[in-house]
Order: sequence, then C-alpha cells, then structure tokens
Amino acid sequence: MESKANYTLVGLAVLILTAALISVALWLSVGFDQKKYNYYLVYMNETVSGLNQESPVKYNGVQVGYVKAIELDNKNPQRVRILLAIDENTPITTSTTATLISQGITGNTYVGLAASSSSLQPLQKHSDEDYPVIPSRPSLFNQLDKVLKEVSGNVNDLSVQVKKIFDEENVVYVKKTLANLQKVTGVIAANKKNINQSIVNTDILLRNFAKTSKELPQLTKEMQVSLAKVRQAGEKVSDTMNSGKIALDKFSQQTIPPAISLLNRLNGIAANLEKVSNQLRQNPSVVIRGTTAPKPGPGE
Repeated sequence: MESKANYTLVGLAVLILTAALISVALWLSVGFDQKKYNYYLVYMNETVSGLNQESPVKYNGVQVGYVKAIELDNKNPQRVRILLAIDENTPITTSTTATLISQGITGNTYVGLAASSSSLQPLQKHSDEDYPVIPSRPSLFNQLDKVLKEVSGNVNDLSVQVKKIFDEENVVYVKKTLANLQKVTGVIAANKKNINQSIVNTDILLRNFAKTSKELPQLTKEMQVSLAKVRQAGEKVSDTMNSGKIALDKFSQQTIPPAISLLNRLNGIAANLEKVSNQLRQNPSVVIRGTTAPKPGPGE
C-alpha cells in the first residue's frame, strides 16, 4: 500500500510540475507583453545595415515598439520597406519622422522617431498602403557620407584646377612675377628715405587740410559778408546808371534839337558864303556895285 501511495504522489508531483512549466512557458511567451500595438510603415532610401527584426523603436529616446518586418520594396528596389509595431498610446502625428540611429561602435541600429511640431493630428493611412506611412529622414551616417562624397568631389575638381593653373607656362610666369616683385622691393628699399619723407609730407598736408577745414566756416561767413557788400555796391551802380540814363534822355530831348537847328542854319550860311565867294572870283566889281547890273549910259 505504501509503495502504491508513493507512486501516486510522484505522479501527482510530475503532473503539477509539468503544468507549472507549461504555465511559465505560456506566461513568458505571452504574459510579459500585454501591450496593444498599431502598425506603421517606413520607407528608407538608404542601407539598413545593423537593423534587424525585433530591433527597438524609440520615440525621443523612449522605447515605444519594435521592428516587425524588414524587406525590399517591390515597387522600388532602391527603397527598404520597414514595418513597425508601435504602442497604441504613442502619439504618431503628421509631423512625426523616422530615422536610423546607430548605437555607438557596436553597430546595433534602431529606428528613432521624433516630431517637428507639437501638433497632435494623427497620421492617417493612404488608400494605396496597408498601414500609415511615417516619412523618413536620412541618418547621420548617410548625411556624412553625402558630405564626404561632395567634399571628395570638390577636392578632386580643385586639384584638377590647380594642375591647370600651375602648368609649365604659368610656372614660368610665376617665376617672372616673383623676379619683378624682388626688383620692386629692392627699389622700395633703396628709396626708403624718400618714401618716408613723402609720408611725412602727406601727414603735414592732411594736418593743414584739417586745419583749413576747421577755418572754412569762418571763411564762408566772411565770403558771405563780402558778397553782400558787392551786391550793395552793384545796386548803387545800378541806381547811378539809371540816373545817368535819365540825364542822357533829358540832354537828348532838350539840347540835341536846338543843336540840329543851329547846324542847319550854319549849313545855309556856309552855302551863301560859298556862293558870294564864287561871285567875287568871277566879278570882283560886285563888291562896289552889287549883284544888280547898272543901267546903260548914253550911247551904250
């Protein structure tokens, strides 16, 4: 009886342990994660090396989900299609973007989410997609890679240009230019004393100019006074000329007409004198008997 009781107890213990193990296994597989997730799509236009299924999804550094699936986009092989499972309480809005972020030197990568504004307008699903699509931004390494490629290209272009500039012909020109510069510096060194004297003279000239500029207001005032005096003198001359004009007008009106009459009379007298002179030359007896011929005498 005792042996049968011991077997029963052992069997019971085995059943209990088996049930416990099954319960623990179910709890480990399901019981740890009772969250509800919403699914979102992200299309990456870059390599996703280091990103795996079950990789974390973090929103501003806080883990809010995980990567559900990674595959190439069958519509565009240059893109990678990533399915994210995100806690339903996470505010995925129209301003939310996704970026690949590497964790140090380990090479592990996760999807980082961030919002560019405080708007809470939820992200909606497009009709041609199975889930809402979160826009992606290039990762830091992708941006650095682009910058390095651009810098490398610019350096190559610059090296080509430098080679073109410093060809044999231009090198000869540069040597000639350096030789000319050496000559110029020699001339400057030889005329250092004259150059210093010119600088001193220039300084004196500038000082005199500054002094003159200070005296300029006083000179301007004096010129204004002089101009005022000249204007007054001009007004007086103008008055004098007006008076002279009036006097000339009176002279021409009162003196010139009698003078003209006198000249006319003198012209008449001169004409008569000339006539008398002609008669005297022709007949001097006119002085004794006049211009009337005498009466004829007897027998004439």
